[in-house]
Amino acid sequence: MISVCIATHNAEKYILEQLGSILSQLSTNDEVIISDDGSKDGTLKLIESLRDDRIRILHYEQKVNYSKKKLSSYYYATSNFYNALLAAKGDVIFLSDQDDRWYGNKVKISLSYLQDCDIVCSNFSIMDGNGTLLQREFWEQGRFSQMNILQVLKYLPFRGCCLAFKKEVLENAFPFPEALFLHDCWIGLNAVFSGFRYKFIDTPLILYRRHETNVSSLESPNSTFFKVWYRLKLLYQLMILRLKRAINKRSNKY
Repeated sequence: MISVCIATHNAEKYILEQLGSILSQLSTNDEVIISDDGSKDGTLKLIESLRDDRIRILHYEQKVNYSKKKLSSYYYATSNFYNALLAAKGDVIFLSDQDDRWYGNKVKISLSYLQDCDIVCSNFSIMDGNGTLLQREFWEQGRFSQMNILQVLKYLPFRGCCLAFKKEVLENAFPFPEALFLHDCWIGLNAVFSGFRYKFIDTPLILYRRHETNVSSLESPNSTFFKVWYRLKLLYQLMILRLKRAINKRSNKY
């Protein structure tokens, strides 16, 4: 069973196009979990108009006010994705943004790689708001073929919209730390540090839509100080999670 998790917020402009590209690749037993963070436009009505039993809508209310944090939209999106991921029942989980478009072979190719890996991240093409192709491949062939843990931490190459992973990878990333900045980096780094098998697929499997209201950006707007600080924070959060697990495991022995 496949679970596709989507976090939405005022997504009416592109959501039907994205869902169409996803649902056509799923079986009747798969599911699409949409966690909606208080959309004020026609997002929910459009989704409901599909009348597809594979779609499950969760109405999410943010529990923390991140408005004063730098790049607050990332915190809000991560919290919303976490809500969707908690409800996922599938053996394989795909993440999806609300405004992209999947290539027709995304699920098939991802599943083929997941026979030998635990988590995969694909290359992607770039289109504009009107769907015009701007760039066929975001990264050059083989760029991430040989990476050690330090290189993974340096580049943080895991992009949520390009990720697919087994249920065990997701369970290993739970629970998310409070005020987590990027859910995709958290899932990916947890997998790498825990010894899960990972693969970066050079073939583009989605069309990433670049427009004026993107939450994520292709080029990081952050200062060097912020990048270093965030990576150190990720490492700290990873160590805390492992320490808690070790303590719980030790406690359960007695």
